[in-house]
Amino acid sequence: MALNHILVPYDFSECATDALRVAAKLARLSGATIHLVHVYEDMGNFHASNHKVRDEIELRLDKVPELPFLEGITMKRFMLRQFGITEIFKNAQLAHMDLVVMGSNGARGMRGVVGSNTQRVVRIAPMPVLVIKHKVEDFEVKDLVYASNFTPDDIVKFDVFMPIVELFDPKIHLLKVNTPGSFQRSADSYQAIDSFLQRHELKKYTSTIYNDLSVEEGILDFSRSIDADMIAMATHGRKGFFHVVNGSLTEDIVNHTTFPVLSVKL
Repeated sequence: MALNHILVPYDFSECATDALRVAAKLARLSGATIHLVHVYEDMGNFHASNHKVRDEIELRLDKVPELPFLEGITMKRFMLRQFGITEIFKNAQLAHMDLVVMGSNGARGMRGVVGSNTQRVVRIAPMPVLVIKHKVEDFEVKDLVYASNFTPDDIVKFDVFMPIVELFDPKIHLLKVNTPGSFQRSADSYQAIDSFLQRHELKKYTSTIYNDLSVEEGILDFSRSIDADMIAMATHGRKGFFHVVNGSLTEDIVNHTTFPVLSVKL
């Protein structure tokens, strides 16, 4: 697998530009093409209004490549007339992207995405989704937390993160959170982590079994304690924003942290 095509949903907001800045860094390192997609509402039968809206959007999209951080980056721009952002994956050209990078500032609409658009995209996107919470001038990943139950599915799914991991060569912190309501013996947890390490020969890693009252708090507390640059997780799309075998992790994990969160649907 390689990182060749990066999809960035773009609504001209500040947080969407924050995501685009990170996508540009990834593209620069990997040689990937950025596919910038603006989704706009269908005005129904008012053709004149539709044409005017399209013309205005096209003018704005034409100026995006002038952003200084995009210099030298290959970019394609799309306008999609849709009723929902998740319909972008029905587009044949966009259904096979390697990564989605989206912005979020915790508000509503596409700007906030956590309760709405990003949550929906994470649930249905067939490729990994990277959620960016704030402006990062020069995106780096030196410490990556992989929060998991290390089930066989989780172990295999880590493969899809490797193109990003290889760009930065970070220390990977393997994390299993134990909670009172969903407890697993340390011996069993470490055995599961060993199975992961047999498949993925990591050069730099730590493995931690972390006890906390909830999985969300455990992941966030641990990530803060090592000053992580990114949290990566596999998600069960039909059962909430994040879902692991031992319980559901809601969109709170994104709302309550400034960490970039990389997720993929199991």
